[in-house]
Amino acid sequence: MADYAKIILNTLLSESSDYSDPRMQLRTSQSLTPSAFSSQKITALTSGSTLLDVSPTPFSSIDAVIVQNLDTTNFVTINYFALPSGTTAISNPGGSGFTFSASAKTITDNTSGSKFANVAAGHYLHCNNASNSGNRHNVLVTEKVSAHQVKVGNGTPTDSSNDTSATFTINNYNQQRVSAGGIAVIPGNLLVDTVSVGSNSFTEMSILADTSSCSCNVIIFGS
Repeated sequence: MADYAKIILNTLLSESSDYSDPRMQLRTSQSLTPSAFSSQKITALTSGSTLLDVSPTPFSSIDAVIVQNLDTTNFVTINYFALPSGTTAISNPGGSGFTFSASAKTITDNTSGSKFANVAAGHYLHCNNASNSGNRHNVLVTEKVSAHQVKVGNGTPTDSSNDTSATFTINNYNQQRVSAGGIAVIPGNLLVDTVSVGSNSFTEMSILADTSSCSCNVIIFGS
């Protein structure tokens, strides 16, 4: 039997404290029929954060993630990486491929094929298939030098020339605060990594508590 989930948002605007005779009432709904479903109660910590790896099992794609903060005092912060609108995939240019430079902290398209045309400073570049496993990271773009070269911050590149294996996915870092007793619904545009090779150990989402650990319900819908 399939699982079903429905998220319903109700908004009432009234001059009465009991919301009677509302001047405005808004109701919208979104229905999902996932082929995979996960529900768990976790403890969010104040340091190190609680890591949620939604892949490789049982999910290959995510429809939505719901986080309910069960604490009565403290907020929690959800950290996650999401796909921006537009083209996110960067294929390998072939030929002489990409060059990773540790000293310059750059990644260069050796063919001048404008592989970084859609990248901007502040984006992250996720790679899980570089020929050198030291370059399998999710790195922050600190500067777009040109459509053929970017500078990166965290995770200094490992020197590697003419990499004809590496591909990238453009993504953004996001944070969502969930107040005590609150609920957050994270859209399904998460960056999902189904590969764990070499130094590539990517976690899609983490939850960090404020001043003391908090219990949270986490529900994931996907396929």
